[in-house]
Amino acid sequence: MLKELTLIALRNLSQRKLRTFLTLLGIIIGVTSIVSIISLGSSLQINVYKQLERISGDVINIIPGNIKPGRVPLSALGAIKLTEKDLKTVSRVDGVEETYAFIRSGGRVKYGKEETSLTITGIENAEEWERVEAERLGLEAGRFLTDNDKYAAILGYSVAHEIFSKEIGIGKEIEVEGVKFKVVGILKKVGGILASIDQTIYIPIKPARKIFEEKFAEDEFSVISAKVAKGYDVNEVANEIEEELLKARREDEDTQTFTVISPRFFQETIGNVMNLETLFLSGIAGISLIVGGIGIANIMYVSVMERTREIGIMKAIGATNHSILLLFLLEAGLIGLVGGVIGSIGGIIFSHVMSFIVSRAFAIGERIGISIIIEPHVILLGCFFGFLVGIIAGFLPARKAAKLDPVEALRYE
Repeated sequence: MLKELTLIALRNLSQRKLRTFLTLLGIIIGVTSIVSIISLGSSLQINVYKQLERISGDVINIIPGNIKPGRVPLSALGAIKLTEKDLKTVSRVDGVEETYAFIRSGGRVKYGKEETSLTITGIENAEEWERVEAERLGLEAGRFLTDNDKYAAILGYSVAHEIFSKEIGIGKEIEVEGVKFKVVGILKKVGGILASIDQTIYIPIKPARKIFEEKFAEDEFSVISAKVAKGYDVNEVANEIEEELLKARREDEDTQTFTVISPRFFQETIGNVMNLETLFLSGIAGISLIVGGIGIANIMYVSVMERTREIGIMKAIGATNHSILLLFLLEAGLIGLVGGVIGSIGGIIFSHVMSFIVSRAFAIGERIGISIIIEPHVILLGCFFGFLVGIIAGFLPARKAAKLDPVEALRYE
């Protein structure tokens, strides 16, 4: 019986092609929106993880202040800072291969007659910085800093090529807060979520401390970084660093004034934010599905009125209320299912189009690219949503059709 009712439902829908198509549009738009949002969100999240893994997969950063989720920042309790003592504590932790630290602040940079504000990073242990971080970034030209450099600078890609009207080459001089530095190296372009690296100038820490002496104490650091040796679990080493720093600083979890940022910390934080955004946007897109469902309900009510006499004839020759109910539910469900299938395909296409546009607009694809990952359950979810909306929207009209009195239905003109 189900097969026969399905064939009848398909025939009825095919006889009203334009009406069926217009009803489908609401479902198609809604499912397309949801599938594309979920696909883009999960794909972007995975690509962000890959980029972080590539740049700092075995690097742990320690910053002042407690920024863990659910924690109240303790900056109000007084000056919070990382010091040389903290750097030594971190370097002694088992599993830490190399460490370096730096101070970072905004500063006025002048090249020729042009002046702008950029991020200035003063590096402690420049040679370890090279092994831990800089080698992964890569040099476009020149060399890295050494511990013997005094007034040398390495420029991010954008600083050298994009920010000033004239490109800055190796051997040129720039002024940072009135102090002259010679450019000895230019980093390759990073782009993406780490594009701030492209807009940073790296200098030795001693001149940086003189330039920013009013902002930083003599032994203060903005960030301490540690590279984990091969064979050690990064997250376990991060936990060990946290425990050792708590002991050395005589703090506990309630009074902790620093945060150890491991790759897992990044993943959890970014994942939570992106999941909330995806959920929020999917909720907005779901409004389209509701509108599509209202459209299905409206059309099914019209269909019941138009086919009242047909329903009476079907009941007169033996069709049960259950069969009539099932027939109209199948029609509504098929509209939703077809809309879900087309919407899922549209969502996949739209995801790839948006990926191409975003990658070109923000240069995210230059290092790792944004590859859209279409998971089967997302497609099935889109089809299921479409079918479910169709069934829910068609239930009341189908119920009305099933309850029609056959005698009254036959008299209906």
